[in-house]
Amino acid sequence: MPGYPERAKFSANINPCFNLKINPKSNPSLSPRFNPWLNPLRNVQIHPKLNPAMDPLHNSLLNPHENPCLNPRHTDQYSGVRRWNPESELTGYVVNTSNKGVLLLFDLELKWVAFAIDNRRQGFNVFDLMGEWKGFWLRNAAGSMNEFNLEDDWVGIIM
Repeated sequence: MPGYPERAKFSANINPCFNLKINPKSNPSLSPRFNPWLNPLRNVQIHPKLNPAMDPLHNSLLNPHENPCLNPRHTDQYSGVRRWNPESELTGYVVNTSNKGVLLLFDLELKWVAFAIDNRRQGFNVFDLMGEWKGFWLRNAAGSMNEFNLEDDWVGIIM
């Protein structure tokens, strides 16, 4: 798996501070606060509580506690990428599921901490294990994804 590019923090292809096209603070069409199609509170099709087929808390095929093939603590046969913060520090892992619209997020100790649901437009929305919306991911110009909190602050990279 490729490592984090050391200079990603300074790359206009990745860092939204250097590229207004990938920055939801300067491009409101990318922000779920302004674009209802990206907001799971306004678009029921992308809200896991209203779409149980995409909710790993209620769908045993997508739940790593019930499906050991998705749990990196129980198998090394999973596929996925890594989560990094803007300072190049590894913060966790992302595991692909059989449903391409659902990703599972694990911390550094391989504890399941959140999941991401495809927003069908620009990336994914991130939910905690209570089903509460916590942030979102957007594609960047480098072919990976940037992670943002609900205030549109850049908090990480998915690659």
